[in-house]
Formats: sequence, C-alpha cells, structure tokens
Amino acid sequence: MAGLFVIGGSQCLAVSNGTQAGTFLLIGSGARAPAMGEAFTGLADDLTASYWNPAGLVQVSSFQASLSYTGWFAGTSYNVVSVGGALFPGHVLAATIYYFHVPRIANVPEDVEPSVDLSSYARSGSYGFRITRDLSLGAGIKLMSETIEQGDRPDSSSSSAVLDLGFMYKFHDPSVSLGIMLQNMGPKVEFRDAASPAPFWARLGVAWNAYQDEWLRVAATMDAAQPVDTGYKLVLPDGGIAEFYRLSLKHSPQNRFNYGFGTEWWIVDLVALRAGYTLRVGSDISSPSAGAGVRFKADPFVYQVDYSYSFWGDLSPNVSRVSFTIDLSPLPDEIME
Repeated sequence: MAGLFVIGGSQCLAVSNGTQAGTFLLIGSGARAPAMGEAFTGLADDLTASYWNPAGLVQVSSFQASLSYTGWFAGTSYNVVSVGGALFPGHVLAATIYYFHVPRIANVPEDVEPSVDLSSYARSGSYGFRITRDLSLGAGIKLMSETIEQGDRPDSSSSSAVLDLGFMYKFHDPSVSLGIMLQNMGPKVEFRDAASPAPFWARLGVAWNAYQDEWLRVAATMDAAQPVDTGYKLVLPDGGIAEFYRLSLKHSPQNRFNYGFGTEWWIVDLVALRAGYTLRVGSDISSPSAGAGVRFKADPFVYQVDYSYSFWGDLSPNVSRVSFTIDLSPLPDEIME
C-alpha cells in the first residue's frame, strides 16, 4: 500500500523511497521558488512563504490570493490555492489548500482487479509575525488526509496534523536574510495496516539582495535541506517537570541532502527572469530549472503570472509549473518599489 505514495512528493523519488506518508507535501509550492532551484527559505517574500518559511509572510503587506498548478509525474498534478494578508502591521495570516490529483490506477481489467482511487490533500493555516525590525517568526499547521479506495474492499485512509516553524533574520550590510524552517513535524501517520513517518524536513536558507537600482533588482539564494527523524518519549516526572516530555531530533537514516541554488532578476519591476539548480545528494536525481514572471496593473489590482520548468532528465518528461497571484489591495507605487 505504501508504495502507492511514491509518486507524491518533490523529493519522494529521491529520498523517501515510498516509506513516508504525505509525501505530496514535499512538492514545492508555486512556480517562482522551483524556478530558483527550490532555494527560497531565506527569501520567502510572497504568499508561498506559507510553504517555504512562514516567518517570511511578514513581507506580504497587503491582501493577496494565489493559485498554482504543477504537471507532475505519470499524469498526476498538484494544485495549491492560497489567500492571506496583513491583519495589522507585522502580523500576516494565510490559509492554503494543497491537493494532489492521481488519475484512476488500472493495470488490469476491472473484472480481474478493481481500479484504485487515491485522494491526497491538506488544509493549512499559517501565521507570521515580526518580533523586531529585523527578526520575524512564523508557524503553520497542516491537516493532512489521504485515502485509498479500491472497489468493494475496505478503504485505507489516514489523517494527521503536521506543524511548520519558521525563523527569518535580516542583515543590512550586506543586504542578506537568513531563514530556518522545520517543515511537516508530526507523529507517525496511521493507516489501516501500517504506520508511516510524516515527511519532516529541516531547511536552512540564505538570500542576498546583490544589486538594486530603479531599473534592475538582482537576488541570489541558497538552501540546504535534509529529512529528520523524530523520537517521542514520555518520562515519569521523577526529576521535575522538565523530564515529563522529551523530544529528540536525530539524523535521518535515509542519508539524503538537498542543496538548492537560485537567482532572480527583476527588470523595471515588471519582468522577472529566474534560474536555479537542485542537487540531491544520495540520489542520482538532480535538476536544473528556469522560469520567468510578469507583473502588471489593471486598476484597481496588481497581477502576477509566473512559470517554471524543471529538467528531470530520463526520469520523466520534466516538470512544468504555472502560478497566478492577484494583489487585492495594492499599495502606492512608491511603497511597492
């Protein structure tokens, strides 16, 4: 049964080997970050920060809505819908739905073996808040659900909650931001006949605003990420309340690491060009990527369309993503710049 989930995540073919539940949550959100080699933890300055680093949500200063579509492997697709905005200065709330679509799986005639229907989705709420001018924190919770249906056989389903925690700090000389993300923390996910770990990853990212003038903005980003195993232990409080509950983090036996490198060039704040590379150590799957975006006004709103293309070599016909964002309460031009 668990093998059916192998197609679900961005790194699942490279890292999970079908041993994790909810691997669809590892597919990168939006089109902008994947075009930059999935190196977005330290930048995370749009609504997709809900996925990459919720601490970056504080940079969303108006109400926005976004929709993204990813054409994934073997005819599957991944869709993300987000809405969010500032409750008041320095406090941003966002809601997101992640949906992974798998066409009906039928390898033999229906009268021999019923087709399999797989449903995977998650609902998420994320909150970012500013502690100081340069320091922000964020958190999010995802309610995940996966179901396998096959004819008259008993359904196999699971539901679980996973937690995201994010940190971001901005330096000014040079203009560099540092991001840390603990993504999809949670207990094992129980199925009918098995339990699988949640796709818990730790990410560290750096973003450098390399150049900026009235015509051009250039950013360079880098991420390092790896899966993490967790151990939960309940201890009787003979040594005080600090001994009551203990959480241990340990290096994952999967021995997988992801390194992402990316760059983004905004020309007169209207057209963006992006490129990146994702190196997956412990796997023979690494992928260059590229993309572009355009931003335009149609009063009273501001719209942005982004596209990315990732080259996965012989593994698949590669991966295309497109996203659309609308700023529902645009700021004056001088503030946006």
